Amino acid sequence: MQPSMYDPVLIMNIKTIITTANVVLLVLLLAIYVRSYAQVKSKFTLGLMIFAFLMLLQVVTSTPHMHVATRGYRMCIIGPLDVIPDILEFIALMVLIYLSSE
Repeated sequence: MQPSMYDPVLIMNIKTIITTANVVLLVLLLAIYVRSYAQVKSKFTLGLMIFAFLMLLQVVTSTPHMHVATRGYRMCIIGPLDVIPDILEFIALMVLIYLSSE
């Protein structure tokens, strides 16, 4: 049987792979910003560190495994934890807008 594009297991596997790649990229980005902040000590770099950290939290809280761990396999039911990634993304984007406006 050929997997369908709308197969929930396939979609969850793809989302897991992409989310894992995002976590790796954000950890690398955060490490670069921490090293840069240790050398320069600028508010801009500190803001970028906060932004990268918030985006990392956003990605981790939006992973399929987090949903499974917090409420079982009921992926179609929206719960209060579904709002946390959006809140973290909003705060991170506000930090980026603040840094960009200076």
